[in-house]
Amino acid sequence: MSVYGIMRTIVFTVITFIATVLLVVETPATGGYFNLGEVAIYVISFMASPITVAVAAGLGPALADLLLGYWYFAPATLAIKFCEGYLVSALIHKLRQEPEKSRIVKLLTVVMGVALSLIVLLNTVGEGEESLGISLTWTQTSLMGITISVPSIAAYLPSYTWIIISVLIVLLSIVVALIEKPYMLAMSLGGLVMVTGYFVYEFFVSNPVILGRDPIGAVFEVPVNVGQFVVGVLLAIPVVQFIERATKG
Repeated sequence: MSVYGIMRTIVFTVITFIATVLLVVETPATGGYFNLGEVAIYVISFMASPITVAVAAGLGPALADLLLGYWYFAPATLAIKFCEGYLVSALIHKLRQEPEKSRIVKLLTVVMGVALSLIVLLNTVGEGEESLGISLTWTQTSLMGITISVPSIAAYLPSYTWIIISVLIVLLSIVVALIEKPYMLAMSLGGLVMVTGYFVYEFFVSNPVILGRDPIGAVFEVPVNVGQFVVGVLLAIPVVQFIERATKG
């Protein structure tokens, strides 16, 4: 790799790091947190080679985990987001050159969505409260490195709610597959890989082995991580479209 390539990788790593620590909202069930890291990963996926994106996507958020005290996620983050970044960037570049390959990616997106939906559904059968409940408390979060107290809403979900969430995940994957936007397709498939990767790690490693929590708690992070990559896609697309128009102009 050239000096220029190394400098680009460092800059992109800093960008993914900043995006990850900019807003942190913890998920109590798993000790994880919602962040905006996907926005940066998806934008730079459009701008750089797959390996450059992969390194920046894995290293920046992993360093953020260490800085923020979520050290137990750092190894998984490095591996999962490395794969996510590489996949998204590779697909964006591939589908722009060979649009006909989008059919395969669409199929994979729907298959991943259905598989993730079944994971949620099968692990929440019989789980949940008798009725829907919501409580408002205060929780600590980090904004640009400053710890502040923010309102936190805890939702107590009846079992049928998880059926709705499962159906919505499938519908989301189908809608994405029907939209003729290569970068949205690539980002969404990468996001589903990220969600699945964290579920597996939390279910088998971080919850039972490191944190001593019930493995089933990993299921409760699935909607949060789905929301994280959806927000990432929605915020990244306008930036990508702007860059695309600017480079064509």
